[in-house]
Amino acid sequence: MQDANVINYNQGEIIMTIEEWEKLELNRLTKITTPKLHKIVTHEKDKLIITYIMVWTKVCGGSKIILEYANRLAKKGHEINIVTYDEKPKWFSLSNKVKFIKVPSNEDIVNYIPESDIIIPTSWKCIYKAIESNSGVVAFFEQGGSHLSDVENLSKEKRNVVAERMKLPHFIYTVSEYSRDKLKELYNRESNVIYNAIDENIFYPRYKERNSSEITITIIGSEDFKFKNIEEILKVIRVLKKKYPIKLNWITQTEPKKNKEKPIINPKQSLIGEILRDTDIYICNSEYETFGLPTLEAMACGATVITTDTGGMRDFVVDGENALVIKKHNSEDMLKKMEILIKDRNLLQKLSKKGIETAKRFSWDSSIENIERYYKEIAKYKLDGK
Repeated sequence: MQDANVINYNQGEIIMTIEEWEKLELNRLTKITTPKLHKIVTHEKDKLIITYIMVWTKVCGGSKIILEYANRLAKKGHEINIVTYDEKPKWFSLSNKVKFIKVPSNEDIVNYIPESDIIIPTSWKCIYKAIESNSGVVAFFEQGGSHLSDVENLSKEKRNVVAERMKLPHFIYTVSEYSRDKLKELYNRESNVIYNAIDENIFYPRYKERNSSEITITIIGSEDFKFKNIEEILKVIRVLKKKYPIKLNWITQTEPKKNKEKPIINPKQSLIGEILRDTDIYICNSEYETFGLPTLEAMACGATVITTDTGGMRDFVVDGENALVIKKHNSEDMLKKMEILIKDRNLLQKLSKKGIETAKRFSWDSSIENIERYYKEIAKYKLDGK
């Protein structure tokens, strides 16, 4: 039985992929002017109509944050819409109070964006359509990607298109000091920072220390995402397995093709929490992360973190205090830091406890309060002519 608030216009249709979204945007030559705003100073709406435009609803930290916001804001009485070409997520329990609008892949998404107080494109790929809809004030939710952290490797065409898109939103908000600084540096856009948060009902510490002689190591990420550098981690773990009893948990969105290690594919969030609570060492080896939610969730569960300097982790990782930071593309450094923790259980536990304390600062109560206040301030503005 279909949920009352799932509007599926796309039955039997092929889903538009992220690559197809991007191709459309890179080929979109027509420029658009951002509608001007006027402010209704004396008026603040208590309940808002908020529409998120998503290009990707499959399992990942960015999707999870958007869907959490949708659920929690709907619970507070706001009218929440999600408009996308993608499927309704099966890995996440989306509230029936959230209206999920699935658009046919061969139709223009702009025709399905309802009149709203705020339209929130969640990727640069859908900023243009948010503006074109003329359906509400546009606040871009920047969660990062290569356009912030790997600009030098983008094609000139893509750099130019992203730069044009960044001029369009009325407002921009993001998830870390790192991404705020990048937005200013690369696109000369000011933005508000609202930190991501942890679901404490899923990601919480284990109740007692693990006494097993076996070391459990967990990594999260698909081998298809090159910036995650999963293969580098796996090579180091193969070396360690020759010297120590090691159990590997590899959580991934896709079935591996290059590596033979047994993966855990698209697990439910509750299972990820269980896995992280049973983890001694969590490793992030990314080139960049605008925030790094899985790393923070690992901390919350009591896993000791080893991570590269991803940029976004600077808001919560302190080297030697609550985690160990390793050099990028340096297998020797990774191996060295992992062996230190395997041999020194006192240090392992010390960093674990500090990580748990750190994670407590990132609560959903705080993030929802901040986002709701931010949205209500934005909703004081209206498009000229409306």
